[in-house]
Amino acid sequence: MGTALRRTEPSRPRGLRRLVGRANLPGLVSGLLSLALVVGLLMFLTQQLQPQLAELRQAQRTIRDAHDAMLDQETGVRGYLASGEEEFLEPYWTGAAELVVHEQRLSAALSGQPELIGLAIATITAQQAWQKQWAVPAASGDWESVADTDDDGVVTARETAVYLQAGKNLFDPYRQRDQALQAAVRAEIETTESKIARTLGFCGITLVLLALASIVLTVRAQQRLRRLVVAPLLQVTERVDRVRRGDFTGEPAPAPGVIEIGALASGVDEMTHAIVQRQDAAVRRTEELRAHGRRLQRVLDLSRDLTESLSLRYTTQRLISAVCELANATRVELWLQDSHAKELVLYLSSAPAAARAAARPPTQVVDVGVGAVGRAARYGRALPLDERLSVVDETTTGVAVPMVVGARVVAVVEIENEQGEPLDLSLLDGLLLQGASAIQAAQLHAEVEEMSHKDALTGLANRRQFDADLLAEVERAHRYDRPLALVMIDLDHFKKINDVYGHQRGDEVLQDVAGLLSADLREIDVCYRYGGEELCVLLPESTAEMAAAAAERIRARVEASFAWASAPPVTLSAGVAALRPGAEPAALVGAADQALYAAKHAGRNRVEVAPD
Repeated sequence: MGTALRRTEPSRPRGLRRLVGRANLPGLVSGLLSLALVVGLLMFLTQQLQPQLAELRQAQRTIRDAHDAMLDQETGVRGYLASGEEEFLEPYWTGAAELVVHEQRLSAALSGQPELIGLAIATITAQQAWQKQWAVPAASGDWESVADTDDDGVVTARETAVYLQAGKNLFDPYRQRDQALQAAVRAEIETTESKIARTLGFCGITLVLLALASIVLTVRAQQRLRRLVVAPLLQVTERVDRVRRGDFTGEPAPAPGVIEIGALASGVDEMTHAIVQRQDAAVRRTEELRAHGRRLQRVLDLSRDLTESLSLRYTTQRLISAVCELANATRVELWLQDSHAKELVLYLSSAPAAARAAARPPTQVVDVGVGAVGRAARYGRALPLDERLSVVDETTTGVAVPMVVGARVVAVVEIENEQGEPLDLSLLDGLLLQGASAIQAAQLHAEVEEMSHKDALTGLANRRQFDADLLAEVERAHRYDRPLALVMIDLDHFKKINDVYGHQRGDEVLQDVAGLLSADLREIDVCYRYGGEELCVLLPESTAEMAAAAAERIRARVEASFAWASAPPVTLSAGVAALRPGAEPAALVGAADQALYAAKHAGRNRVEVAPD
């Protein structure tokens, strides 16, 4: 009957959770028993044996310390009796004080040891008998009356020896009781340590036995799991592995015995059928997504490339190249909008100039609202190049697409496939949006770069540009041994001009003088606004005489150009200096400034040359 039951056991369905739970039960029970045993033994050790052992060791140390104190007392008293020097009593008094403390500690340490407390009391009684009957009288000086047995008022050596022997006779019983107490405490310590060792040994043996039992039960449980769970699961996983390799033939092996594994096998079969149906569709979709992903990655790379440079020329070249690649275009032209003139200027084209001229008239400027490019800029939407069409669709071969940042059109891209094939505009939106931002950033960078080197009021180069140019020109002049001159200019009585004619008129005077400077100099000469009403002119390839002549022409033109100003008139003073061999830029500026100061000091409206 038992054999028949074992053969039919796998056919009885049972739950996986219950089966696994029973498999873990032996290990759990063994672990709980081990934990309970360890906790019980630890409590026994920590609550009873360990405190008892600690008290016994404390008592052992206290007995030794008390014995040392008694020896100190005996030694001190005997030394005092032998020499009569009270210095020998110092160990006695110290030992007596320590002995009181040690007796209290000993009583506390042995309070839980009734077998030892009696020996301790006997030892303490012997200590006190020795102290009261011999040590205290000897230390206090009353010993002579006790030692003088013949009452002649003189303590002889024999009487002293008799008194010392009496002390020894009292000390020996104490010593015997102390040794007995120490031996009893040592024996009790050894007994307690033996109990601890036996307890730990019992704990270890019990844990080993429980571990062996747990191993045996766990092995049997694992064998049961392998028979009822692992083997059927391996059959199912073999089926799954065949499916993974692309083999969809065959049926999953039956898995009787566990309900969940049977359901899993059926599910694998159903999923296999579904996989077969969807495999072809997934392959096609994957190829489409890969192709689209490659194009999106290309757009991302191109967009990132556009943002890496603030050069307008580089940015627009990369943009046109990217549009040609993505849109299947043969010609791409970029028109930048001039917001002030309301027109679009052809900035860059992918086609050579000869090809553009052959295709259409070489138009370089388009008004906003005129033609497909102009209308795309006005309306802000993509328009076909063929104005007979109204919308851009999948058949469009040419289109004008505005590039918008915020609500402003910054450029228009003209895209065309001249072979008549349709354009692919599906991925251009993001690229052109990024390109518009990159173009605007490059334009703003160019404007800021230009403004950082120019004075806003006069339009002349500013002090920052002067410092850079002066350093470069001085280095060039020294390297090639060429002349270089500097003219420092200051408008005379400029504060008074502002006070009399107003600050706005003063600004106009500065602007007019700046214009006269620029108009009356060579192309290689550069004018700067040095600061306030101070201007300067850097004259490469000019000696001091040539620079002085140019400065005098400027002074005369300024004096004759402001007829409306009489009180005060508009005039200027100038200081001229030439670069000396090996001189630094600061030396040239200092020399020209000193010459300007000399012109001011000499009456203004004049030119002075710095001495060589």
